[in-house]
Order: sequence, then C-alpha cells, then structure tokens
Amino acid sequence: MGLNLTLAKLPDGELQGQGPTPSNASQAAGRNATAPSEFDTIVLPVLYLVVFVASLLLNGLAVWIFFHIRNKTSFIFYLKNIVVADLIMTLTFPFRIVHDAGLGPWYFKAVLCRYTSVLFYGNMYTSIVFLGLISIDRYLKVVKPFGDSRMYSLTFTKVLSVCVWGVTAVLSLPNIILTDVPPTADNMHDCQALKSPLGVRWHHAVVYVNSCLFVAVLAILIGCYIAISRYIHRSSRQFISQSSRKRKHNQSIRVVVAVFFTCFLPYHLCRMPFTFSHLDKHLDESAHKILYYCKEMTLFLSACNVCLDPIIYFFMCRSFSRRLFKKSNIRTRSESIRSLQSVRRSEVRIYYDYTDV
Repeated sequence: MGLNLTLAKLPDGELQGQGPTPSNASQAAGRNATAPSEFDTIVLPVLYLVVFVASLLLNGLAVWIFFHIRNKTSFIFYLKNIVVADLIMTLTFPFRIVHDAGLGPWYFKAVLCRYTSVLFYGNMYTSIVFLGLISIDRYLKVVKPFGDSRMYSLTFTKVLSVCVWGVTAVLSLPNIILTDVPPTADNMHDCQALKSPLGVRWHHAVVYVNSCLFVAVLAILIGCYIAISRYIHRSSRQFISQSSRKRKHNQSIRVVVAVFFTCFLPYHLCRMPFTFSHLDKHLDESAHKILYYCKEMTLFLSACNVCLDPIIYFFMCRSFSRRLFKKSNIRTRSESIRSLQSVRRSEVRIYYDYTDV
C-alpha cells in the first residue's frame, strides 16, 4: 500500500498492500508510529474474533444451504465461488488474532507474512472479481436477455470461474515462494525483508494489479447499476407486468453495490494515494499514526465482507432464501398468503358441499 507504517505491525498490509521499500529512516518512523498499544493487542484481536465466529456461523449455514441447491444458473455458481473464497479468508483470521494478541512465538509473524496474509488478500480480491461478475450477470439477464447464448451457459461460467482462481493462484503463489529469507530478530519487523529481491518486485507488481482490478470492478458495478436502473425506468411505462420482476433485479444489485462500497471502497481510498504516489515519505510521525489507524479500521471493514456476503445470498438468490425458510420451517410472506387463500377456498368448498346436502 505504500504505507510504511504497516511494516511495524501487520503482515496483512505488508504482503499485498505496500509500495516500494522505504528508507531505513522511514522504517524507523513507521515502527515508532505503530508501537504495540491496546488498539493493536486488544481491540483488533477482539474485533477479528467476533467477525471470525460470525463468519463461521453464517458461511457454514450458506455452505449447508448451497449444498442442497443445484448449479442451475451462472448466478448461483458465482455465489458458491464467493462462499469458498470467504471461508478461506475466514480461516486466516485466527493466525492474525494470535499474532496481534502476542500469543504466538517470535517467529510466528513469518508464517503470516508468507502464507496467511497472501491467502487473505488473494481471496479478498477473488471475492471482488466475483461480485463484478455477478453484476455483469444481472445486467445481461435484465438488459440483454436474448444475447449470445454462450454467455449464459453454465459451461462458460465454470470456465470463467476456473480462470479467476487460476489468476489468483498465479499472482499469489510467487509471494509465498519468494518469501524465503530465514526470519531473524532483525528482519521480523518487516515482511519485505523476508522476501528475495525478485519477491519484492513481484509484490509491488501485485499491488498495482490488485489496485487496477479494484478500480475496474468498481466501474463495472456502477455501470451495470446505472444501465439496469435506466432500462427499468424506460420499460416500466410500457410493460407494467414485467417491471416488478425487473425491479427486484435492480434492488438485488443495489445490495451488491452497498456491500462493495461499505467493505472495499474505504480501504482502497485509504491505500491508493500511497500506492501510486508514495506520499508516506512526506508525512511526519503523527500523520503516520493517524493513517495507520485509518488503514487498520478500513482493512477490518474489508474483512467484514465475509459476514455481509450472506446478505447478498439471501436478497439476490431466491433459491437460497426459499431453502433457508424451508429448512427453518419459516414461511415467506408470499407462501403465507397462498396458504391462507388455499384455506379460504377449502372453507368455501366445504360450505357449498354442506349446503348442497
């Protein structure tokens, strides 16, 4: 991220979020600005512990429900991919909690630098990409329902999903392999110091690729939402019967946009100026400290995505919500109305059968 204040503390920011390696003086300033505090050792571990438990419950439920739903559409298949990415991302939280709380051995940070941070960021951007694909899928289903059939096929969706995971692996694996410098008491403060020279260059390249990827998905989300809204507004005057169904698609993509803006936009707004401009070299210690807190809280919002994605499943996937209500023995409003109407019709039939006797 170019935020050298992350060097002193968290490998999460170090592995996928830094810009070029700062000078020794800047590293010292970053370490002083981020000396362990109650925020680092108590607040952050507790917050991530809460998210970890909530994510296990919510995504565990999602896995259980999706296990009973067939891959009928590309939309459902994309959602299942997000569940996998969220679960892998969730499983990295305990390592961070142990490290932040100071419960692990001195070399424990090397594990975070080499493995768990790479998994955290790799799966975070995988989720971002699939959110963009979901938006495109909604756009095609609403605005271009009679387009090229290959774009709507489940085979094309599976191939595209494999490509997404493949790109994630290609970007992430070198960060693991090239973090091969033996950890010592002198280099443990900086994940960059645990990388080979090629690993440092690869890491910087991945940072720029991820930043550009986020901007591209953000543009896709906004463009799809605007296009769907305009199409529904134009068609609602002519096709009233179809407009209600398409409004539901519009409301569902609003949920995606809301989750995306809440979780990912603040973090990238905090990160990008330093990624591309290296502004950290021109800031004093107090400014570094403020930005450190901003970075950590916005990163925590990004982590909260694993708990908010199930909201997308519920509001956007009718099969998911129906299965959830069925497994919970809870009736939806429409099912309750249909059941009440059926009871009333039965009562009417019984009445007329009785009066005819």
